[in-house]
Amino acid sequence: MKKNIRIIIICLLAVIVLGAAAAVLLLTAPEKEETSSEEEETSRLIYDKNPDDISEINITNEHGSYQIKRVGEGDNIQWAIEGISGVPVSSESLGNVIEGAATLTAQQVVVEDPEDISIYGLDAPSATVNTVFTDSSGMTSTLVIGNQVPDGINRYFMLEGDPKVYTAKNSDLMYFLNDKYDLVDRVVYKAKTAADENDTTDYTRINKMTIQRKDLDYDVVIEYDVRLEDDSIMTSNSTQYVMTSPAFRELNPETSSDVTDGIFGLTAADLGILNPTEEDAVNCGLADPEVILKAEINGGDQLSLYVGDECYDDDGEKLGRYVYVDGINIIYIFDESSLPWLTFEPIRIVTTMYTVNYVYELDTLDITGENADMHFTVTGSSDKDFAAKMDGQDVDPDKFKTLYQFILRAPSDDFFFEETDAEPVLTIDIKTRDGGGDVIEFVPYQNRKCIVKLNGKSTYLCTSAYVDRLVKNLELYRNGEDIVINW
Repeated sequence: MKKNIRIIIICLLAVIVLGAAAAVLLLTAPEKEETSSEEEETSRLIYDKNPDDISEINITNEHGSYQIKRVGEGDNIQWAIEGISGVPVSSESLGNVIEGAATLTAQQVVVEDPEDISIYGLDAPSATVNTVFTDSSGMTSTLVIGNQVPDGINRYFMLEGDPKVYTAKNSDLMYFLNDKYDLVDRVVYKAKTAADENDTTDYTRINKMTIQRKDLDYDVVIEYDVRLEDDSIMTSNSTQYVMTSPAFRELNPETSSDVTDGIFGLTAADLGILNPTEEDAVNCGLADPEVILKAEINGGDQLSLYVGDECYDDDGEKLGRYVYVDGINIIYIFDESSLPWLTFEPIRIVTTMYTVNYVYELDTLDITGENADMHFTVTGSSDKDFAAKMDGQDVDPDKFKTLYQFILRAPSDDFFFEETDAEPVLTIDIKTRDGGGDVIEFVPYQNRKCIVKLNGKSTYLCTSAYVDRLVKNLELYRNGEDIVINW
């Protein structure tokens, strides 16, 4: 299977060697070349046309020749690129070429009538641009682009029919030096923009994202946290999202943002195959992808992205991964660094809390086990009226909060779904006033780990050191001593 089907070669600007640069300086001096008696020291406009008056642009450079042709009139103008069809074109890149062809500004007249244009690289030009206009002038412009000026800022050029050698800014001419395939859009998804000031839709919000990966036995599902729209629900979530599979957890904003926000402006490093066949998809590993990502974006858009095999060049150097996106007839090449869904660890993008039952929502808290038998009742919905009892006796509310915070901070080293019938060493039963709650059981496992069963199902692994510390803290609390927050 060929891995080297890359078809785009990034254009490298020509570099003038020191000897040629010296020759330019010498041959443009008065004693070697007849210069203009009134050499232009400031820029001047050569022509400025309406881009809509261009009928075609013919470009030849080191990558080959191609034509950009206007199709349609008025508001229905479209541009056809020779050899490129059925794939999205970058409106920005195409616009740069069209605008550049419509307007030409010279920075300087280098020489009025050169004896030898080769010293400027104009005998074998870096690019030739022929532009045909349809306005009343009936003008046709042929721009011949030469070497870069030693200043690194400008480039030499001539116009057919004009003997002068000019310079123009590199930034004005660089678009004519590129391959036509650089006009193909490499951004695979852009968020919609508001239609007008009355459109308040958040188009950068994901309603649901599902990630399927070969190395995971479960799907990772991330959803918009609808609790944020209910003022009666207390949440500490500082992101918009929660994980709903393989378990319900709030996301950690510091570690999850690449996963949730990475689709917006997602850009390929290169193009692999335009208009690929089914065989191409198989050869690139896209028939059995490493990752399938599906996102439902607020406002109605949907994105389906498939990550295939690794891609290598002819020298065996890794270029990235083949990627296909539904609705775009291209197999792209992506840097792996721009594909966080390929390598992220699901447990690392969530917060540390097993439960999101906050202290002011508690009704009862029961802790039982081999060395624990404690029962708490809680009242109050704010710091002002909060109170707690243990086995019917009032307890210090602040010390109770500290103990409960320690419970909330229980670590999770990884997801774990193997069921066990072993007895838990400790069970924490949390009930809230609205009828909700969670039951957390710590079951001894191996390698100094405990299985954490959440509401009767194995869900996580955690270090036994935490459970040991919790048991000791319960004893300290019962004896009226301060608990130890580290383990």
